[in-house]
Formats: sequence, C-alpha cells, structure tokens
Amino acid sequence: MRYPRTVIVAASVAFLAACGDSPAKVSGPPSCSVSTSLAAAPARVPDTSPYDSLFAAVGAEFNVPAGLLRAISYVETRWQMVEGHEEFAGLPAAHGLMALRGERLREGARLAGLSEASVRADAAANVRAGAALLRTDADALGVTGDALERWAPVLVRYSGIALAEGQDEYIRELSAVLTGRRSIPAPSRSTARVAADPCVPPVSPLVPQLDQAGAVWRASPNFNQRVAGEGGRVHMVIIHSCEGSYIGCWSWLANTASAVSAHYVVREDGAEVTQLVRESSRAWHIGATYDSTLNAGHEGKLHAIQSNHFTIGVEHAGFASQTVWPVEQIDASARLVCDAAKRMQIPRDRLHIVSHGQLQPYNRTDPGSGWPWADYLARIDRYCAA
Repeated sequence: MRYPRTVIVAASVAFLAACGDSPAKVSGPPSCSVSTSLAAAPARVPDTSPYDSLFAAVGAEFNVPAGLLRAISYVETRWQMVEGHEEFAGLPAAHGLMALRGERLREGARLAGLSEASVRADAAANVRAGAALLRTDADALGVTGDALERWAPVLVRYSGIALAEGQDEYIRELSAVLTGRRSIPAPSRSTARVAADPCVPPVSPLVPQLDQAGAVWRASPNFNQRVAGEGGRVHMVIIHSCEGSYIGCWSWLANTASAVSAHYVVREDGAEVTQLVRESSRAWHIGATYDSTLNAGHEGKLHAIQSNHFTIGVEHAGFASQTVWPVEQIDASARLVCDAAKRMQIPRDRLHIVSHGQLQPYNRTDPGSGWPWADYLARIDRYCAA
C-alpha cells in the first residue's frame, strides 16, 4: 500500500461540511451568462445532503466517521445514486452513492451481509457496503481515531487510484470537502507546461504549450500519431462522461495500464480542465470505427475509419445516468470546445460535436439523455461570438 506523498492537513473526519449554496443546475432554455475564464476560487459544499441521517446511522454501525462517508460520497458522485455504465475497458461501472465498482462492490456486499443487487440499487445498502470496506481496511491497517491523516491509506485504497498524483489529489479533495469547501483548482497553484510532443514541432520552453489556456497538463502515455491525409485531420469533437469523479478520471487516463486516454477532462464544478494529450495527436477515447449512417450520412469519406484518427475527445466528470449537469461544468466545457473548434476549424453543430453513445451505440450511452445539448451548443456559440 502506497501512502500519499503530500503533507495532509489534519482535520477531524467527524466534522460536517460548513454552510454554502448548492451549485446551479442546467434546466430549461439557454440563459447563460458567459464567463471569461475558469473559476479561480473554490466553491462551497452544500451544508446538508439528503443522506446525512443515513451517513450518521451507518457511521455509527460500522465505527466509521460519518463526515468521512459524507465526503467520499460527495467527491465520488456528488451525492447521487448513480447507475453506472462502462466508459473505459478494464474499469467496471460505478454504482450508488459510494461509487462501488466490480470486485470491491462484491466484497463490500459480502462484508455487510447484503446482496449485490441491493448494493447497486439501494442507498442504505450501498453506504453500508462502502462503510464495511472502510472498516475492514482500517482494522487491517490499525487505523484508530477520526483524524484524516490516519485514514489516508484506507482512503487511497478505497479510491482505486494507482497514480501517485491522483492519490494525493484525492486526499486533498476529501480534506477540502470536510471543511466545507471544494479544493482550489490547480491553475491557481501550478504553472504546469506541456512536455515536448514528438508529433509536433518543438517550441521555446518559455512558451506555454497547452492547447487550452488555463488547463492543467497531466500527460497521458496513451496516444500516437494521427494518420496522414484527410482521415487524420480533426473533423469532430466527441463528448463523453467519465462514469466517475474528476480525479479518478484523469488518473485512469494518465495511467499506462489503462491503455485509454482523452484530450481533455472537465471537472464537476467547471473550475479545472485537465489536458492529457495534444490536439495534434491521436488520443484513445473511442473504440468504434466511424459509421456515417449514425451521423446523418455526414462525412461519408471517413466511413470505416477508426474514429480516434479524426476526433478530439472531451471527458466530463459525472455519469450518463445524471438527469442534470452542473451549469458551471457545462459552461467550462463550452468554452473549451469553442476554442478547440476555432483552432481546428470545426463547425459548431450536432454533426461535428457529437456524443460517444451516438457513434458507439452498441456498448456506450454517454454522456446520457440528461446532457443539455441545446443549452450546450448555445453556450459554445456565445463564446465563439465574443
């Protein structure tokens, strides 16, 4: 078990989040007020959740701090009972408030004496299974008390994140949530630069090489060159949902073992965007070859070409089962896609800005029926008109 490298600020995990307003949600016709930059300050976590009494009861039952259960659920799912879908091969779908996956879901169900079906579908069963995992791992590691730094190795294991930077960010985010605020986005504390890309001409190291201003560079090894000619020219942007949290998403995509990547990941609150692959390079974000009949016959010349060759992939922290998406996330993504469309001369319409599920309908549904397409495209147009 690897311990996080960062010094973790001591905090009592029994402390419930401080007051704040819930983030605005997208609904109805477009009515956005377009901001000029990504959010620079951390936003508050709502002071109550619909499940606080459940977290308290389960925490007492399993001797796991209720505040910790509450924080994990917020970071993983924003307190949503998610019905996950597979987005990345090798990463099982997440379920419930605690985002339990695969073997860990089965283990949690066994430890709590519950059926796997109930853990997937019932909020109380899901939290009990998550708490049973935490208690078992804490006992194995000799963890006592409520202090967050003592629970750090247990939380790292719970996250399933193998990447060291991702483990550190996960603990940091939990610490922020426990004090009632989401963590400060990386652009305000980092001057990350893109490493040299063998697929593009070198530039001065003094010049930022990020394609998207304000993004954070977290390089993925999972990319290669686009094919030559028209088949390798960027024609489209594909919209994805991560089927998980922001930190878990970019950590998976930056991991060699995952063998997948995307060009960008957008955080739940829109306060941060990670870039993993240069736009000039081919990220590995869609498994399907292009079927033009799924896109109104558009770009027939690309029919049967692997879709990664001519697309940019944008992942969004969250789940295809969501009925609403945070307005801040939609707005940040719209700004990103507008800028990419300008750089690559991509038309801003539903033939060129498409969903993963549209082009790969046989086993993908993301970003789901709740994605606000009309609002999203209107925001992209507003940014590009500014």
